Amino acid sequence: MSTRLSDSPDAIGITYTFRFAGDQSAHVPLSFDRATFELRPSGTGGTLAWTALEFCRCAHCPLTAARSPRCPFARAIAEIIPHFETFYSYEETIVEVATAQRTIVARCPLQNGMAALIGLIGATCGCPLLAFLRPMARFHLPFASEEETMYRAVATDLLRQYLSSGPDRDGPATLDGLRRRYEAAAEVNMGMAARIRTGSGKDAAINGLIILDTFAQAAPYVIDGKLEELRYVFDGADRHE
Repeated sequence: MSTRLSDSPDAIGITYTFRFAGDQSAHVPLSFDRATFELRPSGTGGTLAWTALEFCRCAHCPLTAARSPRCPFARAIAEIIPHFETFYSYEETIVEVATAQRTIVARCPLQNGMAALIGLIGATCGCPLLAFLRPMARFHLPFASEEETMYRAVATDLLRQYLSSGPDRDGPATLDGLRRRYEAAAEVNMGMAARIRTGSGKDAAINGLIILDTFAQAAPYVIDGKLEELRYVFDGADRHE
């Protein structure tokens, strides 16, 4: 099984281990600030040219090169890419995701495992356009289906609104903000894929981002459809109230 990255009073560890045929493996330990759940960079990916903020910069990026000379998402991805340089995105792998509470195991192509890993990194790396995903990342659920992710995303956003304004808020809660955030996230994902393709060309990371982006692209349409795809979950749930 995976070697866990031990938690500490000020940090939370999550470890991804990828096992391939021929006893090959890739081990990716991640550390997060316990208070903010921001990813703590290891410092190994901040010198590559394609991690510069102005390199294939996302059009809607609010950061400035003066305060953030490196794109936080690109820098964080650059730290994990070396683990996968000898593998192809379609290779079958057993992925073990170890936290202090549990270990989740999945058999899948490398690109699917990369999608889960990059999703966690994106939410926690410090990119302001992906920060809305950080509360979900704190309760990381790798390999979730689109339905599970949609359920968690909506529930998280409604809880955020409740905690922000309390039960006496003026007017009903809406998902307009969540829709806009996912539209922005989709642009970040595709921009990052273009950045990696231009600067690195590692197909596992690129294909992982493309898989990850399918949900960001679909979420606004599900929200516009008034979440009808999730209505069946509650059928009969209030029958005895």
